Amino acid sequence: MELEEILSELENNTGKFPRLALEKATEERSAITPVLLTALENFSNHPEELLEKNEYILHIYALYLLAQFREPLAYPLIVKCFSAPGDITLDVTGDVVTGDLGRILASVSHGNIEPIKQLIENEEINEYVRSAALEALLVLVAEEVITREQVIQYYAELFSKKDREEYNYTWTKLVIHSTQLCAIELKSQIDRAFEEELVEPFFIGQEDVNNSLELGIEVALNKLRSNSRYSFIEDVILEMKNWACFQQSRINQLDTSFISSEEITSWTTKKSKNQAKNKKKMQTESRRKNRSKKK
Repeated sequence: MELEEILSELENNTGKFPRLALEKATEERSAITPVLLTALENFSNHPEELLEKNEYILHIYALYLLAQFREPLAYPLIVKCFSAPGDITLDVTGDVVTGDLGRILASVSHGNIEPIKQLIENEEINEYVRSAALEALLVLVAEEVITREQVIQYYAELFSKKDREEYNYTWTKLVIHSTQLCAIELKSQIDRAFEEELVEPFFIGQEDVNNSLELGIEVALNKLRSNSRYSFIEDVILEMKNWACFQQSRINQLDTSFISSEEITSWTTKKSKNQAKNKKKMQTESRRKNRSKKK
């Protein structure tokens, strides 16, 4: 299979998983890497253009393949791709942000966490992107690239910000990840975040935090290392083969008599944004109930 044929298979989603093309892409790593980097560069410069290409998926394969290749040149491009404000990155990457973006960032970072910090601290970008960047730090701890102490020290800086934002999902993830690291050192900061209602109790409560902290640091780190969610991207085929957009039979189960072909092809890419909206709705309802109990 020649490079042009591989790219032809990977450019658009036909509903069928291109296993052979991905196998060949891995074998042709040197030849295909520049093309994948160009795909990410186009994504980073003109994400809005991808909104008009419902079937285009090469940028998604690029994210996973370059993560598998541990390609350092992909790192700044990926950071730029996901630094766009608003929901556009969710719109053009489907479930990638809430699924594997943290692992992708960690896979290409080679231990340089400064660009990851830039994403975390950028209040202009999507809160789920920022949360994925937080998760990337846990991947690097689990893979023993950076230490738990490095992350705890950085989390302490985030907790002590003078200009503290109002509630958003990033604060909740900061508390969750601190708990996963058994951050006993940050207990007072975590308690303060709950007191200021910066944390969504729908996802984690103070009792959950206390119970987790009692387990101890070594138990927490072992749990982290054994969880595949906190691992590098190793095999793009294993990562993507079961995605809903490749399960044609699942799409066929839909009543498509009143659905256009464009709506069908965009179905999976819109799912992540809908999930994010549902999460926000649940968060709002939970916070409202929580406040009413206090009154």
